[in-house]
Amino acid sequence: MAPTLCSKCSTLRFYDLFNDDVVFHPDLNSLVQSAKKCESCSLWWTQVQRTCAKEDIAACLAKKLPANAVKSSDNGDFKIYLRGEWHPAGTASVPDQIWLSCGVVVSAVGHDAPSKLQTNLVVFADPVAAGADPATNAGGLFAGRYSTSAVHPEYHATFAKNTLVNCRKGHGVCNQACPPGTRQMPTRVIDVGDQTLPAAKRVTRIVLTKDLKQPQPYTALSYCWGSGTQAMLNDTNLADFLKLLPESRLSKTHTEAIDLTRLLGIRYLWIDALCIIQKNQKDWEAESKRMSSVYGNAELTIIAGRSPDSGLGFLTNHYLTTKKHPKPVPMRAGPNPHTGEGPDLGTVYLTMQRGKSVGPVDTRGWCFQEALLSNRALVFGEDQVFYQCRHHTRYEDGCVDVDVSKRGQALTSLHPGTKPEVLRRWYQMLVSFTPRALTEPHDIFACIVSVALITHGVLKSRYLAGLWECDMPRGLLWKSRWSYVSRKHFQPIEKPSASPFTKRPGEVPGKPVIRAPSWSWAYVTGPVFWDTNPRIESRWIDPKNICIRPRDSKGLWTKQSGAGNPDVLFMPALELQIFGKAVEVRCTKVMKKHTPLTPEGIMLEPVKSASSGPAKSSYIALGYFDFPSDPMPANLWCLLVVAHEGLLLTRDGKGKFHRVGWFAVQDGKQFEAVKETAVDLV
Repeated sequence: MAPTLCSKCSTLRFYDLFNDDVVFHPDLNSLVQSAKKCESCSLWWTQVQRTCAKEDIAACLAKKLPANAVKSSDNGDFKIYLRGEWHPAGTASVPDQIWLSCGVVVSAVGHDAPSKLQTNLVVFADPVAAGADPATNAGGLFAGRYSTSAVHPEYHATFAKNTLVNCRKGHGVCNQACPPGTRQMPTRVIDVGDQTLPAAKRVTRIVLTKDLKQPQPYTALSYCWGSGTQAMLNDTNLADFLKLLPESRLSKTHTEAIDLTRLLGIRYLWIDALCIIQKNQKDWEAESKRMSSVYGNAELTIIAGRSPDSGLGFLTNHYLTTKKHPKPVPMRAGPNPHTGEGPDLGTVYLTMQRGKSVGPVDTRGWCFQEALLSNRALVFGEDQVFYQCRHHTRYEDGCVDVDVSKRGQALTSLHPGTKPEVLRRWYQMLVSFTPRALTEPHDIFACIVSVALITHGVLKSRYLAGLWECDMPRGLLWKSRWSYVSRKHFQPIEKPSASPFTKRPGEVPGKPVIRAPSWSWAYVTGPVFWDTNPRIESRWIDPKNICIRPRDSKGLWTKQSGAGNPDVLFMPALELQIFGKAVEVRCTKVMKKHTPLTPEGIMLEPVKSASSGPAKSSYIALGYFDFPSDPMPANLWCLLVVAHEGLLLTRDGKGKFHRVGWFAVQDGKQFEAVKETAVDLV
């Protein structure tokens, strides 16, 4: 059914608005009245209410000038204007759109002050029909598309085919990263069937890639398991699945990935639940170490970002219903907006701008390295589909992000950089990774093992429970983003809890578990960060600034057998043997937060003076506990790591030290007279 439009909206053309302010309504009150009957005006009024401040809306409705405006008969303009913004396809990081402004106030010197109200709606067009001339069709000039359960629900397939073909043809950096003739395949893949055969004769099954004559293109799936994962590969059904994989028993996300792989004309697909033998520890460990190859060599990674559960599927976009947005409204396009020439291009549509977030997959630990390692990815995001490669990111709404610095400077790029740059990116990677969740907490090292192996290739350093031996002082000084950066924007760190499905001896579902030594960031779960500012990086490099050293004469921070390999998947215990200055302290009072840069901490003073006897009351450091709600340790020590910071430790009955937090030095002179001592950190 055709939408109901007012006389103004039914005659407006995008061409008339392009790079020009056109009066839409005499004032905001007129828009409000028209919105009661006109669907386009209703969409605009809804957008105004959602995006503009209430006080600005009230001022425009009342036609009230700011207090500092020069009072005269003509210094206020409360008309509503529209202005169109259009870009040739593939050239802009913003979509084609129309801006609404209202309440422009002329200042005393005659210059326009910022609009009281400003908002926008995005423009999209229908895909160009097969056989149609793009030059005479709105879809040929307007890059934005719109695919939901109600509007072009199958468009994702066209989008995927076009972007993949263009990437193969025109992106040298993407082809260089994964040359077709050199790629290795995973151990097992799903054969989705010979596409030259009728559907009734196709056989879906698991195949061993060693039996293929040569490597073949394949897709890989990245998704949330949830509770909907049904059929899984195991030692019992492996022989049967090599003959036939019953699609009727698969979860919806798995069957949709199979369907999409077929639509793309690719014969093979990798899904972890069906290509790794589940509950087979040997196979799981071997395949977990191959994720760099699995995702890096895939022709395309399918990221089911919007789906929290594999039983729900991911192809259908329920954007309108989940976000409760009004449906798009049509608008006449007019001729070519750039030249003004040619026939009327037909109809375009106005809608609220869609976000670029990936969705629930972005909260899962395993999915982090899967996206990072992928050469090309088709992402089914919360609001729209987008294609991400080493060259650019192209969104369904027409945006093209050509700033590929985040991809090009990643640890997995073709040229990862110097050692200092790689270390910096390692910490930045962990900042993004640590807020993510894991069903099985002991997977913490396994789900970034491929990134660690790549990093090791540059650093050539031992890997100790998530820290690099060549940068131990900085690695040890991780901090909670909640306690130090913002309690409003971040969650506090916690002790990891046992999986609800755990069968490990001594573990109770939901109770705390130890998966790493206390000094490792992996000991906790939640957002942490490191100092990666390159301008002050010398504090981690300058030997004069480093206050701890390994006790081993060869510079090894630990002599524990088997330590240091980057492909070790489990590291629950590892002891560091250190020389450093340790001072026993006691807590005095809380230092309240004064500014965003001075977080709340606990004032610490020495128990004894550096010489002998009780210490005078003197504030030595400001401490931050990793778990502030835990009982106060029976004893507390400050281990100076660098000149300005160190670790808060407690000593157990065996003389071993455990991390309980970190501190910022307030009186460095008190550490000068402290003698170096041996510290065993566990």
